[in-house]
Amino acid sequence: MKLNPFCMCCALNKQEQKIRHYPDMEKKTEYMKKVMALIANTEENDCAPSLSVDIQKLYSSFWNCPMEDFTKIKKEFNQLMLNMEASIEDKIRKANDPLEKALLYARIGNYIDFAALSNVDQSTVITLLDEKSSEALDEKEYENFLRDLSSARKLVYLTDNCGEVVLDKMAVKILKEQYPDLDITVIVRGYPVVNDATMEDAEEIGLTDLVKVIGNGSNVGGTWIPGINSESRELLYNADLIIAKGQGNFETLNDCGLNIYYLFLCKCDLFQRRFHAENLQGMFLNERRLVMEPV
Repeated sequence: MKLNPFCMCCALNKQEQKIRHYPDMEKKTEYMKKVMALIANTEENDCAPSLSVDIQKLYSSFWNCPMEDFTKIKKEFNQLMLNMEASIEDKIRKANDPLEKALLYARIGNYIDFAALSNVDQSTVITLLDEKSSEALDEKEYENFLRDLSSARKLVYLTDNCGEVVLDKMAVKILKEQYPDLDITVIVRGYPVVNDATMEDAEEIGLTDLVKVIGNGSNVGGTWIPGINSESRELLYNADLIIAKGQGNFETLNDCGLNIYYLFLCKCDLFQRRFHAENLQGMFLNERRLVMEPV
């Protein structure tokens, strides 16, 4: 998804809010000018997540402060989901369609996003897992998904956040059981970015014991094709089917033309407008059949 006026304004507003506590007005003005210059000089293939990396680096150097460390938060939410793993898996296996139920839980886990949401807490995660698990995926798109699965040889699963990745693991487990001949590779972020899942998280939650997992070599909050490593890029282009979790993966991959099924919760005004969705409404969309109305 190309950089657009809504994302540009959002990035700018977030930075203004982030520096409000600093007392020096002149320095704040100087900083905002630098942020605007970054936005003004973005290139054709830039997107909101790639721009975010440059802004984070600017903030850290300009204000002489280290990047925020989400290690503790990541471990906290990974452990929360690991504590619930057995009970959720039991509900998945008792469902009429375990695969759909597993994907629904994986989608709900997309709430654990400290980049898009200002207040993420454990109690809300638990409530959403209870309230939204009875929903269904888009019926027509799910039928298309099952049809693609029936003939697919290679599937790539793109993860998003910590905690959420435990629910992704359950979805992968069901996929492996129902499609034993399917070659599945999971791709996580190459380097830490906010609370996104990396190889450390994949190992911590046991995902690497279940399936092949690789890092994408990038610190962009998504799967930005110009910035990922050649191994990840090759896997994507050779995949028959891709599951991409989260808004960041949608923002970085939309318009690429690959057979991607996007699975995420709408967490910002732009997404809610484009998809006529409510806050935290779940989406299940295919890249090749996607029609977005202008906003």
